[in-house]
Amino acid sequence: MRSLLLSAALLATASLLGACSQATPPSLVAGYATRPELQDAGSQAILARYGDDPGLLAALQEAYGERPAQALPAAPELGGLDYASDRLAYIKRTGWGTVSNYNSQYSAYSGTSLPYTGLNWTRDGCSAPDGVGLGYREDFRPACNVHDFGYRNLKVYQRTDANRLTTDEAFYTNMKSICAAKSWYARPACYSAAYAYYQGVRIGGGSSF
Repeated sequence: MRSLLLSAALLATASLLGACSQATPPSLVAGYATRPELQDAGSQAILARYGDDPGLLAALQEAYGERPAQALPAAPELGGLDYASDRLAYIKRTGWGTVSNYNSQYSAYSGTSLPYTGLNWTRDGCSAPDGVGLGYREDFRPACNVHDFGYRNLKVYQRTDANRLTTDEAFYTNMKSICAAKSWYARPACYSAAYAYYQGVRIGGGSSF
């Protein structure tokens, strides 16, 4: 009887421990959260908020070289078929392209009616998502400028959910490219902030598109 009671107690304890572990599963990014390069308050806030998000895990894996870098989305070629089609293709190539490409286009055409009329080159920098990643607003400003161009022109000429998603994905890739140029120690925190900014536009950017 004693052995039966002991067995029952052990089974009950095991069941209780199993239930507890199921109720509070470890964060997907728990293995990264204790690393010294992610101990600043901003990174810890992002890890706490998005710790169960596979997207943040993928961002950290990319930061540490455990996953290949994400490429920019494909943009259409200028077909020369008609003015409106080429203008739309140009908007996508600029709003979904690299920071350096946008900068060259902005320098050449902002304030003019070239290369197409009706383009909106205005920009207003970055807004930190709900107070996280405040220290990266200037770092990410070049990517935010590209994103502004994509949003402000595509909402006029081809306002679709698919175009908004692609513009946001290009924004995320450009931010990570900015992060990749940093030192290995600064890179993980920057990638974490980039993911928070990406989530900010995915969740709260619909009214601007």
